[in-house]
Amino acid sequence: MKRIFYLLIGIFLTALSAHAQLANTKWKATLQLDQPLDVIFNFGADTLDVTNAEDHSDIEAMKYTAQDTVLSIEKLYGNSQCDTSGVGKYSFKVDGDTLSLKLISDYCTDRSDVIGDIKLEKTE
Repeated sequence: MKRIFYLLIGIFLTALSAHAQLANTKWKATLQLDQPLDVIFNFGADTLDVTNAEDHSDIEAMKYTAQDTVLSIEKLYGNSQCDTSGVGKYSFKVDGDTLSLKLISDYCTDRSDVIGDIKLEKTE
């Protein structure tokens, strides 16, 4: 019984640690769209807001979860053609001031074509 308890605590702490790496952080990247666009990825407690770095206008708002090394995101509203019913999954790795995202699966090619293999730099 103790083993199961310790195993559950370990799993919970691992999930909490992954989420804590992203929660309340900001990351900057250049998206390769029709023209390159500098953006800020602002991770809140459970939402991810992507804004234009130059004028701070909203581009996309998503809810997210982070478990182990998997970031799951789902659109709330924004400019992409993605609908709000599908989830994109990306592996993530934080290495110092760099956040790397790599596509695992995403029904929305508007999103996966842009962030499917991207590196972001920590800001603020």
